[in-house]
Amino acid sequence: MSMKSVLKARILLSACSGLLLVASVHTVAATRPNHLLPQYQQSVPAMRAALHGPLPSVQSAPVSSPEGPGTSITGTPVSQSHKAMLKHAVETAPGVKKSLQKRLLSAPIAATAATAATAATAATAATAATPETYAPTRPPGGIDPATAVPLLWQNATIGQIGAMADGSVQQSDKNQPNGVAGLDAAGRFTAPVAGDVTAATAGSALSGALKRPLSARFAEQPSAGDFGITLDGTSDDSTALQAAKAAVPAGSMVRIPAGVLHLATPLQSETPTLWQINGTTLADGAPITSLGTDVIESTLEGGKYFARGESRADMAPVLRKDLDVTHTGGTTGFVMNLEKGNCTIPAEGAALNDYVWCHSTVLNSSAFGAGQHVAQASLAQRPADALADGKGSRSQIWAGYDEARDETGQASSVAGSMVGREVDVYANGDDPVGWRIGLQLQIAGTSADGTPGKVGKGIAIGNNDATSTYGTLIDAAGRFDTAGIDLSRSTPVNNAPVLNIGANRNLAFSDDHKPHFQFDSAAYTLRYWYDTANLLAIGMQGDVTTSISNAGSGVAWTLNGQAQLGLNLTGLNAPEALRLAAGQTLSWEPTAVVHSGFANGKLTEQVAAGVARTLDTSGNETLPGSLQNSQTIVSLTQPTAPAYVAKGTAAIGLDTTGLTTPEALRVADGQAISWEHTASVQTRYASGQLQDSQNGTPLRTLDASGNETVTGSTRNSGMTTSLNNSAASAITLTGSAGIGVNLTGLSTSNALRLGDGQSVAWEPTAVMTTGYTATGLTDAKGTTPLRQLDSNGNETLAGTITPNAGVHLPTLSRASIKAQPNPAPGVMVFDAEDDVPAIYTSAGWMLVGLSAMP
Repeated sequence: MSMKSVLKARILLSACSGLLLVASVHTVAATRPNHLLPQYQQSVPAMRAALHGPLPSVQSAPVSSPEGPGTSITGTPVSQSHKAMLKHAVETAPGVKKSLQKRLLSAPIAATAATAATAATAATAATAATPETYAPTRPPGGIDPATAVPLLWQNATIGQIGAMADGSVQQSDKNQPNGVAGLDAAGRFTAPVAGDVTAATAGSALSGALKRPLSARFAEQPSAGDFGITLDGTSDDSTALQAAKAAVPAGSMVRIPAGVLHLATPLQSETPTLWQINGTTLADGAPITSLGTDVIESTLEGGKYFARGESRADMAPVLRKDLDVTHTGGTTGFVMNLEKGNCTIPAEGAALNDYVWCHSTVLNSSAFGAGQHVAQASLAQRPADALADGKGSRSQIWAGYDEARDETGQASSVAGSMVGREVDVYANGDDPVGWRIGLQLQIAGTSADGTPGKVGKGIAIGNNDATSTYGTLIDAAGRFDTAGIDLSRSTPVNNAPVLNIGANRNLAFSDDHKPHFQFDSAAYTLRYWYDTANLLAIGMQGDVTTSISNAGSGVAWTLNGQAQLGLNLTGLNAPEALRLAAGQTLSWEPTAVVHSGFANGKLTEQVAAGVARTLDTSGNETLPGSLQNSQTIVSLTQPTAPAYVAKGTAAIGLDTTGLTTPEALRVADGQAISWEHTASVQTRYASGQLQDSQNGTPLRTLDASGNETVTGSTRNSGMTTSLNNSAASAITLTGSAGIGVNLTGLSTSNALRLGDGQSVAWEPTAVMTTGYTATGLTDAKGTTPLRQLDSNGNETLAGTITPNAGVHLPTLSRASIKAQPNPAPGVMVFDAEDDVPAIYTSAGWMLVGLSAMP
């Protein structure tokens, strides 16, 4: 190497040593080993010798001076060629990194010649060694061993010292007391920091989040712990809670950490606070359910709990939820809820003995005053300006909706009970003012001065299928099988009306409302109307007025059925129990053949057209026949006199056919009835036997067992009688016997034989008959067939079947039903295999669908 090159290198290294010192003060050096560690320490004299030792052949080397660029250390100007040479030397020097080159060329030169020479020597050694080997740079003046502060910089600022000593911190001081905090690659703390750090900033990991002071973050979630709460169960926590409440704005949320709360003094403040209680209890372990008039948010029995233990007038609700619907459109049928709760009770593993109520509201009130207390209220309101947009009718609204569904298709006795909604009212004592209401339905207009409103139905219950029925209905718009309104099991008290429709209102009986009842409050009269005609009126004194507008077939008063008395007027104290107009009659039997009437100054009783008795105004009675009183009792004291003697030419000597009693005549044991005037032929009952005798000789005897003994010839039932008088009956039976004709003793299969076309008549006029003709066996009324049975066993009825215990269809197997030959449409049988009826139609056999009876 030439001398010129050596000189150039020395000048370059001298300048570099000064530049490195200055650059270390003004810039942040890269991390390197700490030059204060023992292996890098030298004695102060050796350090000074290294700093001030001679540098041969470089004293007059032109370098930059602290006075400014272009000046040598001795004041000699530095030429531009020298600057260029310096730059070239720095850029081409081996082992010098680009970052170091940049600092050498940009930092001001502020070192003495001695310092530069010493630094040049160190730089030469560093250049000759491995590039990664560390050679510490010593500040001018050395380092004070007591303070480790450079002697030249004892008056430097902390920032200047930190900048110079960057990367020279003892590794053992990191994260230690009175040491320094460690930083990660991003410049963040890696160990807890003591002291007030609220002025520090922090950011969220969320994208786009800004850094904010920690004090702002802490203020967002105030805690009672920030105000010195102890929660040890013995210290008074009132002061801390009161301070926390006073420090936050009204309506703020303050957290209470877990612990045991003790309040010696109740909270005092008019501004509301929401307390979030996180596992805090009272001293006895009970949950906190009250903090003055403030709302608390906690957990109770494992569930979310909101409560306010005390109240003052006109307070807001403990919990309020609002949902404002601001969108349009949406999926058809989607239900948007303000609040929705789902409770699922599975069939498997849910044999519950406790009650599961998906929503429960309980109101306890002992208050008095003019307020109202409602356990649960719903309001659905359509505002007055809802139609202002002209879009037509609005959507349906419900004030409340309840639905209970049973989709099993089984009877309630199988599927279980269901309740659509239950309304219970429990109270003891009387209700004189009617303030206790089981269910109130109020229908009114929105304003008193508006158009009167109208509701189609107050309570409407209808069917949504064709099979359901109702046991009790209010509005008979649906099917019912018991009663529209059933009040039979009610118990009126104090003569309360079972049904009260009010005065001057109608109780109608048909869809056209023509037949109806009305109470006329002005006349205090109950009236029955047909359309506009008042047919019946009952006054408040019990007087009844009837108007009849049908003179042809109308009957003023008709009584049917069986009663002890048809019409009882014995309770009347009026002298006239019944009044008839002159010429009118009082009939005594349905055909009005027997009747009484007053006409021509005489009271007359007659049968058909024949006058039976007449009583004139003078009291004279005229009888066309003899006087016979059925109530006459004759006591005889003359054993030779007859009790009753009838003489003359009457049609019947003694007629008892009008009696309804089964005993037409009674005789004593041993007495006889004589059949002719000499009393030779008699019938008597004596010694347990009924005997017919002639001249004292028994001819026929009938004992108590029904055995008959006949003295004389025996009539044979095989007797044949030939009749030649077509108007005469073959056998005529009159009287009253246990059996008219008894054929039970016959052993022949033909008990009675009739000729073709003959009939059996069932009543005296022979209107009702049974007979066999070419069409089959026929029951008829006159010439009209009522029931026919042909030779194939088919029965035809003119009317309907009304059995008392139901109709029993023939039970057949599936194969038997299908094998029926040519069944007639409408034939019904019972399918034993499907357990349902089957009916034959033009399309074949069809099964009838059945549902369980409710």
